[in-house]
Amino acid sequence: MEIISSAKNQYVKLVKSLNEKKYRKETGLFFAEGKNLIKDLPTSVQVAYIFATEQRAQEAQKLADAHKEAETFFVTESIMQTLADTMTPYGIVALCKMPAPEFKLPNGNALLLDGVADPGNVGTIFRTAAACGFEDIYLVDSADIYSPKVVRATLGGLFKVRAYEIDAECAKELLKNTNSAVLDMGGKNILKENISKPILFVAGNEAHGGREEFKKLAKETYSLPMQNGVESLNVAVATSVAMYKTV
Repeated sequence: MEIISSAKNQYVKLVKSLNEKKYRKETGLFFAEGKNLIKDLPTSVQVAYIFATEQRAQEAQKLADAHKEAETFFVTESIMQTLADTMTPYGIVALCKMPAPEFKLPNGNALLLDGVADPGNVGTIFRTAAACGFEDIYLVDSADIYSPKVVRATLGGLFKVRAYEIDAECAKELLKNTNSAVLDMGGKNILKENISKPILFVAGNEAHGGREEFKKLAKETYSLPMQNGVESLNVAVATSVAMYKTV
């Protein structure tokens, strides 16, 4: 079994290049790592390459058996350390092909993320959306869903929803043609409202909220009640509460 030990190896360079968005777009590949993320990788995800240490050979074989199109490489511990995006890598990573779903209006509950910039927030929202049965997520000027930090933060939720990166004009059409509702402090108390479904919740930027043009197009505006002088909640928390109100 050949083990890659050089950082100059072409495949090692490929993995490392995927830390940058432009190379993810050029190659159509993204990077997935983490014990649970790899273990739960559905067969619907196309895996191009698997990289593993000798210690993870059995798990790498299991992943390869489930994704027969993938090519497997074994690397030294030091090379794995350079490939991984975490401080203490588990020892197995996969390069997956980005899905490219054709834009369509949602059939059920959905989300529109308007400028949600923090990878952790986007990842948490994806995870909660999957748990709540929100199958479609549309993103405008938000964190790149295929960055290693977002992929890891979704804890597999990325693979259980359809994600669309769209522009503002497309978002406007979405707002006009769905039962859209902005999450904003100026809205009705969502806990006291009967939410008509299916619904499209719109969550805005962490610092500035959603853009005004989207607020004007939305059919409704909802907020969460606050006590003790608290003025706002983290966008992932607020969006999660709103989604659970529909379950």
